[in-house]
Amino acid sequence: MRVLCGTDFSDRCDAAAEFGALLAHRSGGDLTLVHALDTRSLALGPAAVLDALDRGARERLEGTAVRLRALGARVSVEVPAGWPDEALLAEATRHDNPLLILPAIGRRDGAGVRLGKTCERVLRRSESPLLVLRDASPLLAWMRGERALRMLIAYDFTPQADAAVLFAERLAELGACQPIAAYVDDPQREAARMGLLDTPVESQQRLRDEIARRVARAVPALPIEVVISAHDGDPGARLAHLAEREQADLVVVGSHQRGAVERLFTGSVALDLLRDASTNVLVVPGAHLAPVSQLPPSVRRVLAATDLSAVGNRAVAYALAVAPADGEVIVVHVVNPGLMRDGQFGRPSHASFQAGHAAVLAQRRAELEALVRDRAGGRTVRIEIVEHDRSERGIVETIEREAPDLVCVGSLGRTGARAAVLGSTAQAVIRGCSRPLLLVQPQDR
Repeated sequence: MRVLCGTDFSDRCDAAAEFGALLAHRSGGDLTLVHALDTRSLALGPAAVLDALDRGARERLEGTAVRLRALGARVSVEVPAGWPDEALLAEATRHDNPLLILPAIGRRDGAGVRLGKTCERVLRRSESPLLVLRDASPLLAWMRGERALRMLIAYDFTPQADAAVLFAERLAELGACQPIAAYVDDPQREAARMGLLDTPVESQQRLRDEIARRVARAVPALPIEVVISAHDGDPGARLAHLAEREQADLVVVGSHQRGAVERLFTGSVALDLLRDASTNVLVVPGAHLAPVSQLPPSVRRVLAATDLSAVGNRAVAYALAVAPADGEVIVVHVVNPGLMRDGQFGRPSHASFQAGHAAVLAQRRAELEALVRDRAGGRTVRIEIVEHDRSERGIVETIEREAPDLVCVGSLGRTGARAAVLGSTAQAVIRGCSRPLLLVQPQDR
């Protein structure tokens, strides 16, 4: 791993450089020490003064490099001139975007240590992973093999979060680690997404299972604990609080690298976390590593939605054909909660409603069981009858709950005015579904 460490010769910078040297040595890479020579106020001064500043900085850097080479690391030094953030970014680009290490500034420990404008400016423009150190001691102890590293990985199903997981795996290869994947979001929104507003605990458990499956597919050799934290406020502040509660030595978070105008409207979780956290933070740009979402998935769980029409049943047949022999197929059918026999509708307060509605549910289940009875093979087939007054919403909520690898739905092929007047369940599912989707059209199209 190539490492680039900025230094202003303070004690915090010395600790950061020592960690960078140990990390480079352990990973078989090299360390570049960079001191940006801020000569903006002296740009028109005598050349002798500028040369003296450059020589003094190089001598101090070489002295630090000699000490770090004694740790076994390959160390080089660079003394660029100009704005510190621009000089660091230019050196990072010249060295093929290595891991950037910068210390937070200030005299107090913990949250009292200020992030510093250089860190913020580098974060906004960097294409390299950026490690901001507030307390290097646990990382140094980890590199020396004295303790395991407790890593909290912020996860939210985005490619940026996937990049953070993959970078955490690279760190785990260098020493013992205790990684935790943390999800913080509005619990009401998550429960609504899955149609589980009445059972928010179940929505959190399903979310935990889905994250565990996803990170296990991405990094099968690295066991990662999953923590779901109900969050009602700022996600950056919530992650900082969660890191303190979990006693994390390092928080790993992805970054969208939003521009100034976009940050004005959407904010930046990575930047808020860097400002609020009392521990070390590693920010990984989403483009740095191939996201998990782009890795070839293994299709094991397939969900098929059918209204028991010919085209809906074809979607079930395709799901059974696509699913592997040891896979699982979930067949979903939505029933209006007010439906009774012979297409009539009623309310639960009606005397005959319960019997009539139960008869409809039993009839639909029998038809679904007959549909899959001779086609299942060795696959596990589960029938889910969902009661919802909007069939497309019931399907989408079930998809969010079950988190399948593939969704199969049938479409009558309505377009234009016919779709606007009659509606299109398939189009609504396409708009609301975030999973890979197989759209099955009528056989005569």
